[in-house]
Amino acid sequence: MYIKKSLLIQKEVKSIFNYLNDFHNWPQWSPWLIADPNTSLNIDTDGKYYIWEGDVTGSGDMRVLSETKNKSLSCSLNFYKPWKSKVEVDFYLEEKSDGTKVAWTMKSSLPWFLFWMKKSMEVYVGMDYERGLLLLKDLVEQGNTLCDLKFEGYKNSNKTKYIGFETRCKMSNIEQIMTEDFENVVPKLVHEYQDLICGNPFTLYHKFDPVKDKIVYTIGLPIKEAIHDLPTPYFVKELPDIKVHRVLLTGPYRHLGTAWATQVMHQRAKKFKSKKGLVPFEVYLNKPQDTEEKELKTAVFNPPYLRNPNGKYKGYPFRNEIQGTQLEGYSDHFPVYVVLGKGIE
Repeated sequence: MYIKKSLLIQKEVKSIFNYLNDFHNWPQWSPWLIADPNTSLNIDTDGKYYIWEGDVTGSGDMRVLSETKNKSLSCSLNFYKPWKSKVEVDFYLEEKSDGTKVAWTMKSSLPWFLFWMKKSMEVYVGMDYERGLLLLKDLVEQGNTLCDLKFEGYKNSNKTKYIGFETRCKMSNIEQIMTEDFENVVPKLVHEYQDLICGNPFTLYHKFDPVKDKIVYTIGLPIKEAIHDLPTPYFVKELPDIKVHRVLLTGPYRHLGTAWATQVMHQRAKKFKSKKGLVPFEVYLNKPQDTEEKELKTAVFNPPYLRNPNGKYKGYPFRNEIQGTQLEGYSDHFPVYVVLGKGIE
């Protein structure tokens, strides 16, 4: 299994290298350590070796094997829990006219009993790497990762009648497609039914598959009463009362994946039990252009119908397929519920 992800960071190479070659700095930007701040860390004085153990992150150790100042770093990574494996990790830094290109690679092999997960593991660990590089970029460029996570516990979402429309697209195109939906379609609905709309717009996620690059979502607008004889492709439906478990992210949308992964990791570690619910959704409490990036609020939850109901992997995400067999599930990961706002307590 081989993974390589890279990102341009607008800082001189020496500023970045110092965050990489000293493990004392890793808790600030590691997507795994941010997901579990209670992880026990034992870091050598010189910052070249550390051992970790946590209820959520498992256990293991990491050591700097060699380094070329401001150019490259090679490390060995050993996992002990949840299963044993060895990983080769490398960083390569290349000076550019507008900053430094940082490449992060991983070379490893899965335990034999997880051979069927190779493709999805490459996708999802690759997503971990992308999140880590985004956190590192904000830390180096702005002095802060801008990713503050807070567990809020169970929250109630009230019954809501809404007018909506469904979109199917590639996950790689979702930012563009969803922006077009909100800029072109939503304003038309708001204008046409402004007397009936009584709340903030939201997005429901029905299916998402990063491995196959597919996603299906519905954008909805809360309404006071049902609307009849709607033209295609619009429809009216209702969200029932639901209790959800939320992790609150305060920070830019680019760190949504970290909040999402954090919820998954804590659920797998049995830190909480999900309550019965519906599809995951995002609620937009105000316009992003009126809210500072650092003040955006995002809450993440996973309803139990997304979990495997039985068998060896009971409680894990209910997958779309396994070894070519369709399971009629949803995804290998859990989705997000977004709350966008300003000054929310």
